Amino acid sequence: MDRHFVSFPKSGRSWLRYALTQLGVADKIFFHHDGFEYNDRARLPLDFNYVARFEKYNQRNRVVYLYRDPRDVMVSFFYQITGRFADIFNFDGTISEFIRDPYFGAENLQRFRCLWAALCKTGCALAISYESCHADFQFVLSTVVRHYGLDVNENDIAAAAKLSTYEHMKRVEDSGEFGHPWLQRRNGKPKLRRGRIGDFTEEFTAADIDYLTSIFGTAPLASAKWNNSR
Repeated sequence: MDRHFVSFPKSGRSWLRYALTQLGVADKIFFHHDGFEYNDRARLPLDFNYVARFEKYNQRNRVVYLYRDPRDVMVSFFYQITGRFADIFNFDGTISEFIRDPYFGAENLQRFRCLWAALCKTGCALAISYESCHADFQFVLSTVVRHYGLDVNENDIAAAAKLSTYEHMKRVEDSGEFGHPWLQRRNGKPKLRRGRIGDFTEEFTAADIDYLTSIFGTAPLASAKWNNSR
């Protein structure tokens, strides 16, 4: 596909994906985690090859990269691996052990973020944040639609944004009637958990936060503001 939507797992893409589904254009977009799917029990080596990615994505001008406060990502990622994907990985450690794990942990997330920061700076992708979706979801949705060159009017975008609230999506997931597995329970665990900003403050110890600060810095989103919408 010519249109790519890239994010690290648990960065909040289901929100935009649901809205784009309501607009009838989601099937025109390839949603993926750029090889960091974390759904294979073999735990294949993670690929951080910048040159290969630049050659791949520089040939397209319809790539969107979604990022989120990495501390919140690590919380949601922990619950994904130990809940929805418990049968795949059987990780039984604590959240403190999880963020320090050589495969699942914060260091690999930071390498992924730096990789995509570099790509976005070259103009390979439009960067958007989960936090900006909370600030003005309709604007972000409209920006994504326009970047992809999709023919959707603003009234429909406004209606889709209004429908795509956490509460509504949660009801849809709980009903079990949504036609796609990415918004359905797995292993009895929901895809949507809390949908909040700053959830990490309730999950990590002071020592954990100090460790994450050593990985992500004191202002984790500051170095990620590489939005170049061109």
